[in-house]
Amino acid sequence: MSTERIGRVVNVVGRNRVTVAVNEDKLIKVSRPGVYVKIPLFGTTLFGIVTSFSLTDELYRASRIVEEFEGYGELRPSRNEILVTLVGSMDQNGNIRRGIPFLPRPGDYVELVDTETLKRVFGAGDIEIGRLSTNSEVRVFLDVNKLCSRHLAILAMTGAGKSNTLAVILGEVLRRFPYARILLIDTHSEYVSIARSDQFEVRVFTPLKPMVELLENQYDVSPQVFEVPYWVLSLDEWYSLLRLDTRATKQRMYLRDTIRKLKRAVDRKASANEPIYFDLNSLMSGLKGRRMDSSLEDLINKVEELTEDEEKRFITEPEETRRMFEELKKGYLASGHQEKEAIKKASYDLYYRLAERVLKEGLNIVALGGLSGDTQDTITSTILRMIWRLITNLRYQGVVWPTMIVLEEAHNYAPAGRYTASKSIVETLAKEGRKFGICLVIISQRPRELSETVLAQCGNLIALRTVNPADQNYIINSLEEVHREIIEDLPGLETGEAIVSGPAIRFPAIVQIYNFRERFGIELGGKDIDFRTHWMYGAVGGSFNER
Repeated sequence: MSTERIGRVVNVVGRNRVTVAVNEDKLIKVSRPGVYVKIPLFGTTLFGIVTSFSLTDELYRASRIVEEFEGYGELRPSRNEILVTLVGSMDQNGNIRRGIPFLPRPGDYVELVDTETLKRVFGAGDIEIGRLSTNSEVRVFLDVNKLCSRHLAILAMTGAGKSNTLAVILGEVLRRFPYARILLIDTHSEYVSIARSDQFEVRVFTPLKPMVELLENQYDVSPQVFEVPYWVLSLDEWYSLLRLDTRATKQRMYLRDTIRKLKRAVDRKASANEPIYFDLNSLMSGLKGRRMDSSLEDLINKVEELTEDEEKRFITEPEETRRMFEELKKGYLASGHQEKEAIKKASYDLYYRLAERVLKEGLNIVALGGLSGDTQDTITSTILRMIWRLITNLRYQGVVWPTMIVLEEAHNYAPAGRYTASKSIVETLAKEGRKFGICLVIISQRPRELSETVLAQCGNLIALRTVNPADQNYIINSLEEVHREIIEDLPGLETGEAIVSGPAIRFPAIVQIYNFRERFGIELGGKDIDFRTHWMYGAVGGSFNER
């Protein structure tokens, strides 16, 4: 292992920070955030990452005699100081670990970490996501077990490279692990193009039949329609669809009591949240059969508007799902079950089949682009509840289905200080999912608007360029093992550069994430429109009548 001294420790601050005075001729080698240095002590080597600088000249020269007196004569020509955050250590047997067993003292020599050592540090892992920004020879890997068992947050401002980062991680996981099970809630349908690749097993689902043709034409893929039948909705999802906020107490009560009565007609112990089939006309009849008042009349109008909403026909008129239910029911009746028992069994069978459909091995993309926010919220909540129920039931039977659930624009589904239908289930997955083999990956461009409960459960962080100080502080306060000095470097990151921290990586690092298109040969959707080209040469594809 080669050694190259760059200076000496001159100050120790707190539990893991040191100030290092750097020799003038060595400054160029460490004058960039993310460079690694080491301090050999008592058979142990401490590792640190450069986070900031203090460079002066004349003032230091004026105090030359003081420095000579204290024994730092070799540092006289200029005052070059770097702030180093200590991140780990290596014992005399070469074992690398997080944590600092002891602190250095002023006067200890500091060395540059050589490339071969860095390759050892960052080469341990399963999936390769990029290279160190400060040393392109060093490839950076993540440990999948530690990534998935501690959840992951990918945070950045718009255009900084979140989508590319996620796509690289998904691509690497799918290429490395052929039986990976991944569900991606694709809020803007920007990952659909991954299905064009023959390198992975990818399925695309969309709730709207008209979206099937659009996605086929735009991305040359073959999506499947995924209906969310009204009878599997929880009360929260009904409230979201009908826009009944917490102040609409009477309307919520009327709806809850009516749905619960319909489901208890099949199973007398059922709650209103059980996925038991009932006829939508019966819901309207049940509501109209109550004593009428202004609140009830308004609720009936909202339900009628829901049934007439073209966007939500996959909920209110789920033709394919209803056929599946009728076939299942017919089978149970033929085998001797009574009507109510047949309805109950067919309802639960269908519920789990819907969950299994989006949990097959490979990548399952639920494309929600073009849908309104409340509809996206309802669909996401329903699917996540289905999956949670399926996976927990399997776990209690001794069957494990390790699953990665990726939530794009997570602040829309689990916001801070605001109610949504999906917030509760997302927080449940964040707090309890890892016990059942669920890895949650959240993507957000507005961290401060994201539920702190969710963010606090993410032990792994990939943070790209983030300028807003409020977002930076929220990241620091919400996540473990995140150093303030490192996060403060976020505004200075280039597009595609990311600070990676957490158990999945040996030490925090500034990484240049690979370009997904270059690595896998696929162009993601969601790119900015090239106004210059369109305005200069006209729209590609001609007019509407020409199509």
